[in-house]
Amino acid sequence: MEIQPAGKNMAASKNLSNASATTEIKNFEKMLLASIPDPGKEDLSKPVLLGTITKDMSTVSELLYNSPLKKDCWNIIHDKINSNKAFNRIRPGTEIHYDPQTKELLWGDSLKKSLSDKLPEIKVVGQGENIADQGNEILSKAVTRFIGRDYEEMDCYELLVGGLTDLGVKYQGKNGLGRHLMNQAISKGLPRYHYMNGEGLVSESGVDVFKKTIFKVKNAQKQAENVMDEMKRKLKEGQVLSFSMRNRGHTGIISKKQGQWTFINSGKMDNNITGENGIKAVGEEGLKEELENWFQLAMEESQGLKITLGTLDLNRLSMFFPRSISQKV
Repeated sequence: MEIQPAGKNMAASKNLSNASATTEIKNFEKMLLASIPDPGKEDLSKPVLLGTITKDMSTVSELLYNSPLKKDCWNIIHDKINSNKAFNRIRPGTEIHYDPQTKELLWGDSLKKSLSDKLPEIKVVGQGENIADQGNEILSKAVTRFIGRDYEEMDCYELLVGGLTDLGVKYQGKNGLGRHLMNQAISKGLPRYHYMNGEGLVSESGVDVFKKTIFKVKNAQKQAENVMDEMKRKLKEGQVLSFSMRNRGHTGIISKKQGQWTFINSGKMDNNITGENGIKAVGEEGLKEELENWFQLAMEESQGLKITLGTLDLNRLSMFFPRSISQKV
């Protein structure tokens, strides 16, 4: 399908000279820089979001025309790097990105590949390492600062979002991770909040390392011990652990304290390592004991139990880092 122009001045944009195109792209980059708090440190080597394909904004040309690149719309679309792309197969809900360096229009698998090749330089003060190189243990460190916060202020999913936000991930707003998760759900015909939980976040922005469904719990203690033994070989700090039953769910972050695996989460504390139980807040509990609690609950309610352990991929999340970040953890 030929991409149709949108707007009165689209035909004129086809005749832009190469010099004009270059100027327009530079102007676009300047506008991008001006829209963030620290323009001197923004990394323009990563793709930027143009917008989302919708029923009302159904073509890439419309997205380009409604961006600062509108005068260069057709130069970009007909550029050699984009000439063979299947623009007519893009589904509603798909986010379209633009690479200022290569002029490539990106979505789906091509976007994921580009992001994995272009991890931004995000430094941690005092260590000088790239966040992704340090591994996900930095997430467990980030959420510890919320320990003690009341559950009414921060539930289990908000705790996970808070940790990611502390690491520099933009969650709120039209270009944030939250909107991305909503768009992904809508594009697949799912409820818009389908991915706004621990399991959903990992499925869209990470990888599962352990997944098990227990259809019937007969011996909570024994079955919990068996699952703990299976998981132990795969446990790492900063992983996201989720429990799911028919009528409830819960998520938190794996951590470690004095050689003991722990579970930082928000809810009623039953196995708080500080000994302060009964409160409903963010806390750090013994992982083995928390696992057994969920098996006990599933047995008492005659329900199945699904356990998912996943690792967030900071390469994939790099598209939501709004600027270079210096953060002490």
